[in-house]
Amino acid sequence: MSEDSTSSAEGSSALPVERLRRGGRVGAVAARHAARSAAVAATSRFRGPEQEARARERTILRLADDIATVAVGMRGAAQKLGQIMAVLDLGIADEETRAEFSRRMERVFATAPRWTDSSMQQRISDELGPHVADLTDVAGPVSTASIGQVYRARLRDGRSVAVKVKYPNVDRMVRADLQNLRLLVRAVRRHLPAVNSEAIVDEVARQISTELDFEAECRNQRIFSDRFDGHPVIRIPSPVEELCTGDMLVTEFFDGMTLDDAAALPAPERDRIGEAIYRFYCGEMYRVGHFCADPHPGNILVNPGGTVCFVDFGSCVTLSPDEHALERRALEGLLGGRHREVYDLVREAGFVVNDKAMGPDELTAYIRDVAGWHLESGILTITPQVAAAAVSAALLPQGGHIGTFGAQAIVEAHALGRRNELAVLALLGRLNATAPWSDIARETLGISGPATPMGEEIARWRRRRPDR
Repeated sequence: MSEDSTSSAEGSSALPVERLRRGGRVGAVAARHAARSAAVAATSRFRGPEQEARARERTILRLADDIATVAVGMRGAAQKLGQIMAVLDLGIADEETRAEFSRRMERVFATAPRWTDSSMQQRISDELGPHVADLTDVAGPVSTASIGQVYRARLRDGRSVAVKVKYPNVDRMVRADLQNLRLLVRAVRRHLPAVNSEAIVDEVARQISTELDFEAECRNQRIFSDRFDGHPVIRIPSPVEELCTGDMLVTEFFDGMTLDDAAALPAPERDRIGEAIYRFYCGEMYRVGHFCADPHPGNILVNPGGTVCFVDFGSCVTLSPDEHALERRALEGLLGGRHREVYDLVREAGFVVNDKAMGPDELTAYIRDVAGWHLESGILTITPQVAAAAVSAALLPQGGHIGTFGAQAIVEAHALGRRNELAVLALLGRLNATAPWSDIARETLGISGPATPMGEEIARWRRRRPDR
């Protein structure tokens, strides 16, 4: 019996069996990797350092195959963890091995497994209930995600809409996945020296649980849609609230090119797209303290006319007034070169708990390597190499900061902001985007005027819409 047929019947008695089977697949990966690692360790004394490194990397590549196979065949949390591990590269130092690991993990990002069209179409009808006649010409899916699929449809008034609907039983499957994933994380944690393995699972659990709450996503999308209504560059599809439920989200449909396709556009267009991405994902954190925390290529659509559409508001963060003030004060201090002041700020906030491991000089070096791209004056092109160097400095042993940074506390709200910035940096690297990033940051804080032509467009729009 296929996973689709096992899972498509609501309340099916087969669901516990499927849960065990899913857990068995994760457990098998853990067991195989543990056995391979033990074999490598047992024979290590017969190898030199170079041979030892190659043996370890072969083990990691085989683990990549296992993770990809399991994650692609599962929805929800298992696939999400696979995506996180694909980004982290598990601390692989050798460039060729790192590239091969990424290649083997590519299929985790490609598409989530699709449910049968009939079961998903029926789910849409069930969710619409008395409004079933309000939606016609349902076609797709046009995209898939770890927890559901997106269809295109038409309202009675002729508007095209996107219909995002959860897979049947996905809430229960995700909860089961989150238990099973601890087995997988235990198997690979020795390859994650820069990350607390339990924190990974906790982060996955929080993110997935948030993404399952479509009612909260609808509210978030309405807030962002209203905030950016009429914006000269940024587009946010409006939700159709009367058709949204806890398991289905209906929004305006935006038809644009993908970020990967946009990477082939001329440099001025790529630069404009990159600037819009930075202003949306990073700028809103500093400007208003409420931001979308899921920068991802699949959540960005580009109109060649110069506008950029952002979708998927399942993961949003609202900073408290104190957290927002700290973010703004820290960024302003960094832009002004007042590193001692920033060190005192983050220590008082509870981030620095071991000042012997990380003093002001160590924090300055860490910030320079991880965030210097939008702190240093001048125009900078973000290449894939610039992005990779920052990610390495933040997460990997070869970045040189694990001994100091790893001894400190992680304050969740601010950690999400730093993750956002690294994810945005990776997106900018895909585009090879060029801009005066630090000047845009100053503009965002309100300590200088418009830094670019886009900034001038936005300033004119805000003068007409002072509430924005």
